[in-house]
Amino acid sequence: DFTTAREQSSFRRHRCTHVLASMAAAVRAVSLFGSRRSIPFAFYRSGTSRGLFLLERDVPPRVPDRDALLCKLMGSGHPQQLEGFGGSCGPTSKAVIVGPHTDPGSVTYMFMQCNVDEAVVDHSHGDCGNMIAAVAPFALEAGLVPLDAERPSTTVHIHSLSTGSLYSSGVRTEACEGGRRVCYDGDLVLAGVPGAGAPVQITTHGIAGSQTGRLLPTGRLSDRFDLGPSLGEVEATVVDFARALILLDAREVLPHFGYGSLQDVTAARVQADAGLNAALERVRRAASLAMGMGDCTGKDAPKIALLAPSSEGSGMLSCRYWAVGAACFLGGGVARGVLAGAAAAPSQWRLTTPRGCSQWR
Repeated sequence: DFTTAREQSSFRRHRCTHVLASMAAAVRAVSLFGSRRSIPFAFYRSGTSRGLFLLERDVPPRVPDRDALLCKLMGSGHPQQLEGFGGSCGPTSKAVIVGPHTDPGSVTYMFMQCNVDEAVVDHSHGDCGNMIAAVAPFALEAGLVPLDAERPSTTVHIHSLSTGSLYSSGVRTEACEGGRRVCYDGDLVLAGVPGAGAPVQITTHGIAGSQTGRLLPTGRLSDRFDLGPSLGEVEATVVDFARALILLDAREVLPHFGYGSLQDVTAARVQADAGLNAALERVRRAASLAMGMGDCTGKDAPKIALLAPSSEGSGMLSCRYWAVGAACFLGGGVARGVLAGAAAAPSQWRLTTPRGCSQWR
């Protein structure tokens, strides 16, 4: 009653996605599948996350059965995910299901955030920008979309079943015997990711309001929420651009908890700071209600980002979290306030995190 990941012939051995045929970890088979002995999947590092990519045809159609399978594969229910392929934290405990679509050059996509300590899947997450990067390469490798034999890249249209959003992903290809194949080697470097690889160019279509129906779910550029007893209120910009996010000015929050600047906010310190975590969770729950997302207790969405001017240069944001996205260009919002000295509408800007600096256009 054990099964291990198997490499399919359609997944080339040379590529950097590393289907986990070489790993010794075993995953207990789910008894409800009867005689099924294995579930084929690919294992990708995608953006600054990693996870399993499965074909829709290989997973159960019923949500409870599908969730149970994914949790078994990831090893959810144990803090180290010992019996699965998860990496004991959110960014390394993710799964993606990809299927065919009736439109030419298109596929469907569902993202699943598997919990680490509990064997449950959080369906509040929406789309994952990191994991979307590997959807098109996986779809091409699996034969869901044919490779363009005449061009150095192939575009795959990705239809999210989680949010209804549409993404177009351009994947670099290279010549090989018999035609072309996905190219994984390149010189693109991502902050926090060792090594380099080929870029994937993603264009978004209609992702504003994908979780709440509005880019500004409260209808306002700025709201105020209570941090807790004797702490007062904090200004927030609540935005829904591919996912719901609450943006706070770190300079209004951190002094209450003894932090000199955002650079003092390290993972080790924050994990031990019950006061700061309680205050941010209080804001998150209040904002979730204001956004129409209901009680977010125990759910991934919405998330919070703390912003401050970066010490590395003018017009740069420092962030604890990610995906500030279009919020920087909302005049009057928290991000614009943090970047008070920047140009009115910069064509590109940089975001610094503990892992490095990323440039956005």
